[in-house]
Amino acid sequence: MHEQTTKDNETLTAFWDGVFALSDEEKEQIQSGAVQIRDLAPSEKLYRAIGSLGSKQTVLDYGCGNGWASLAIAESGCQNVTAVDPTKSGVEATKVFSDAFGLSGRIHAIRIPFDWLTTVQDASFDGFFCSNVLDTVPTEVAVEIVKEAARVVRDDAEVLIGLNFYLPKEDAEKRGMTVMDGNAYYLNGVLRLVSKTDEEWTAFFAPYFTVEDLSYFAWQGEEEERRRLFRLKKK
Repeated sequence: MHEQTTKDNETLTAFWDGVFALSDEEKEQIQSGAVQIRDLAPSEKLYRAIGSLGSKQTVLDYGCGNGWASLAIAESGCQNVTAVDPTKSGVEATKVFSDAFGLSGRIHAIRIPFDWLTTVQDASFDGFFCSNVLDTVPTEVAVEIVKEAARVVRDDAEVLIGLNFYLPKEDAEKRGMTVMDGNAYYLNGVLRLVSKTDEEWTAFFAPYFTVEDLSYFAWQGEEEERRRLFRLKKK
């Protein structure tokens, strides 16, 4: 692993650890029942789209963050969701939410190193979800994730990949981002986006997956549907 990749992994883990950390007040609110699973999803359209994974037997939510997708998948019917993330706070938040919604028996939250996928047996999952991960990690890491994902899912697996919107270099610079390697955008020393067009992502997946569908969605509060959801089929 290159030195820059190692550094990026460290800064990313520290950054997202802060993002996913729950305060005591937030934990109390969650445990009181004031928060619903649908409220946790960044997008209503994305929430509905991943409901299809509820019919699967074993689903991997890779880079689960606070576990919102794992909750939605389990809520939709899946009895065995593996939620993994390199951040301590993300895994802790997933467990807090799982307990609060009575889904801890269905969701297995695990803190992982970046090479965790290499330890997983072939064809372990018939569902795979990964959102806002592949384009927020070093390309070297993203390549390994996709390669290993193709190995650990079954031939008929449903694979859903969520990605940020394409951001041209000029627009990134206007936002105060530092550009490296042409399309890697950093903010305050943290890698925030590796920007690729739809066609570039399709080519990125091509060695292992074919694109069955590409749809667009917006996060809550966004007017334009520019974020992307790829539905893939293993080759």
